[in-house]
Amino acid sequence: DHLLFLLVLLLTAPLFAKNKKWFPINDTANGFKNILKITLAFTIGHTVTLVLATFNWVSLPVQPVEVLIAISILVTAIHVITPIFANKEIYIAIGFGLIHGLAFATLLENFELDKESLASSLLGFNIGIELMQIIIILIIMPWLLFLSRYKVYKYVRLGISTLAIIASLVWILVR
Repeated sequence: DHLLFLLVLLLTAPLFAKNKKWFPINDTANGFKNILKITLAFTIGHTVTLVLATFNWVSLPVQPVEVLIAISILVTAIHVITPIFANKEIYIAIGFGLIHGLAFATLLENFELDKESLASSLLGFNIGIELMQIIIILIIMPWLLFLSRYKVYKYVRLGISTLAIIASLVWILVR
């Protein structure tokens, strides 16, 4: 669900919203900057709550957090179809990133590590997450920037966001 959220969130990075419609930026450098800003905002959000929750400074039950993650995917996928947070994807990324970080912390809790191991495990876990994000971004970024200039991108966005909506609704029901 983490990577699905990131993918859906990045679908609007090479676009800008005007009059409740999406339009291509047509400037690769600005599209690239948007992708970096959105990814950095998401990373900051989930890292903050990952650290807070791992050290038990913040604690929420797992099930509501899992439902909120599914809702974050749902809301973001709807935004991809029609701009509801026009040109404010960075705020979506950081806000929903906070929720995703809480879920990551529950994964580390399952290992029942002592305090000394917890800090190094947290660092390693977060580096692993970030490396996977970078790999995914390096794979999809050129395609997003390229396809966004063509009419077919509308159908790519609609197809991926529709699948994300279906997956998120199933996850909400299951969780």
